[in-house]
Amino acid sequence: MKKLGLLLTAFAVFVTLASAQKTGIIADVLKKSAEDKVTKMQELIGFNDDKAKKLNKLEFNFLLDVQKAENCCLCNKKKRIEKLQQKRDLELQQILTRDEYIKYDAVENERIKKQPLWAN
Repeated sequence: MKKLGLLLTAFAVFVTLASAQKTGIIADVLKKSAEDKVTKMQELIGFNDDKAKKLNKLEFNFLLDVQKAENCCLCNKKKRIEKLQQKRDLELQQILTRDEYIKYDAVENERIKKQPLWAN
């Protein structure tokens, strides 16, 4: 009986550690993705480093929240993601100037090319 209890406890610990490690890997990938996106946008649009730091945090948190919504079994995923997009959009408007926001939105939604306008 003691062996069975020890085995079950060891298995539970293993499962917990494996899921925690998976979450850590996903978070690292999402963070790198957000940093890459903001760096490219900064090169294209030319906003300052302070705004870039705020945008890194905003984009990373947005990606984490979307990932959580995608994994939620009891939620309406589509509505939850739409709300997250609206929230992110409002926060982008607070961080960026109007011109910067319009350019950011246009590049993100592929309305213009992802290269600097002056590089023609």
